[in-house]
Amino acid sequence: MKAKVIIAQATVETAEFLYGLVKRVAEKTAIKAYPSVDYQAVFFPVDKHDLSFVKQVLTDKGFAFSVENAE
Repeated sequence: MKAKVIIAQATVETAEFLYGLVKRVAEKTAIKAYPSVDYQAVFFPVDKHDLSFVKQVLTDKGFAFSVENAE
């Protein structure tokens, strides 16, 4: 699998929850995750299983996101 990055978008109201999710994912998994500017967060899944996991969590929590090739 080519390296992927997931960029999640929150709103003003949901940004705090997204940033908490970033912290939990970074602490409890091998997935690198960082808060970003403009109510966004960036996730760097290690493999396709991590990719599916992050996508499912973000979908379940109602966050919009995009998956892009990492450079």
